[in-house]
Amino acid sequence: MTTTTKTRRRDTVAKAKPEAIVNDQPRTFDDFPVGTVAHQGDVIFVAIASLPRSAEPRANRQLAEGNTQGSRHILVGGECYDCDRNELAAELNRLYRGAGVAEQYIGPVLRGPCEIQHPEHGDHIHTTDAVIAVVYQRNLDAEQREQRTLD
Repeated sequence: MTTTTKTRRRDTVAKAKPEAIVNDQPRTFDDFPVGTVAHQGDVIFVAIASLPRSAEPRANRQLAEGNTQGSRHILVGGECYDCDRNELAAELNRLYRGAGVAEQYIGPVLRGPCEIQHPEHGDHIHTTDAVIAVVYQRNLDAEQREQRTLD
């Protein structure tokens, strides 16, 4: 005689938890040597050797253009400069051996010590007098054309 037992099938595959990226913690940089790169959302900070010759003091302390919350990368302390974009692109391309940073992705240059505040991404705190170029992230659109990424 045989008997059958009904059992409920247990799911053996654990359900994946949704990805949770937390990037709102402040980051302190006690050293930011030439060539170092750090991201704050769609803005990239690159340490360069010195201020470009074309550097002119800049009054606007917002590092990314726009009036959205995502564009509010604000420099507190330190110094902020506008530079000739071609000169700075050439410096970055020398530093990264022809990385192809186009002038439209070049932002201001800053020198610390300073703090770069942002309401969504963690603030960056630079404790040294590093010279830092702002580079805007770029992506491809649906037609494979390069464009600037916006937060």
